[in-house]
Amino acid sequence: MKRLIVGVMVLVIFFLWTPGFSQEDKIVRVAIETARVHMRIPKAMEVQFIEKKKSPLVGFYSVKLMVLTPDKEVPVIVYVDEAAEKVILGSLIIKGEDVALKEAGGAKPRKFDMRQFEIEKSAIRGNREANVTIVEFSNFRCSYCQLSWSKMEKMLEKHSPMIRYVFKHFPLQSLKRSFELSEIAASAQILGDDAFWLIHDFFFSPEGQVLIREEMSVVTRKVEEMLNAKGFDVKTFKDALESGKGKKRVMEDIEVGNRVPIMGTPSIIINGDFIIEEFNDRVLERYLKR
Repeated sequence: MKRLIVGVMVLVIFFLWTPGFSQEDKIVRVAIETARVHMRIPKAMEVQFIEKKKSPLVGFYSVKLMVLTPDKEVPVIVYVDEAAEKVILGSLIIKGEDVALKEAGGAKPRKFDMRQFEIEKSAIRGNREANVTIVEFSNFRCSYCQLSWSKMEKMLEKHSPMIRYVFKHFPLQSLKRSFELSEIAASAQILGDDAFWLIHDFFFSPEGQVLIREEMSVVTRKVEEMLNAKGFDVKTFKDALESGKGKKRVMEDIEVGNRVPIMGTPSIIINGDFIIEEFNDRVLERYLKR
């Protein structure tokens, strides 16, 4: 191995042993744990085991993993010795060639099955039969979400027959009262999509953005007044809020988002593609022309 060079190497000695795990299982588990720690992969992000085989490095196995980021499938190779005690993560250069990179291959765009977003449970705007489906994970205390909706509303006005827009609640713990606002809007949805969009549009309006900083009792009272003025059953709304029906609806959306995983708001998926660039008319046109 005179010509072997290991670059960007992380070598970790493990003293892990769990009854019930075979040595092969332990090798895979150690590979996954090392990748998570040293690549700083968030807990919410899925790491899949693809294959394990003998590596070019004597005494080591080559373990191929797939890291599922929201927009990509990223392959990673981890080298683990036969005792599952030594791990190499990074470039492995043999005779001038990075064999780790060659084994891993390149990252690929990730394509989601739109059925996993449980669209039938959500409020929908636009044409329910449209070929272009936009799923947005959003919350009412996010200023970027307000800007996103401002643009989306204009797109819907312009292309409503060609778009199915789906709103998903994804309140963030870091934003005060974010969950409670989603819970109120979701409770209004029990009365139908029209009731939900009435509250949704108000929360994202300049007036609504000021009001939602008040105590929740003030916000709830305003919502009740708005629903009553439009002839909606306020008692049913109150029951949904107090019984936890609205909370259950929000939790369902959060669970769906965590499976992506959604790392922040707003997050937009169009026809199975996670959009990482700025969402604008130019991006939408690509899907409308397909």
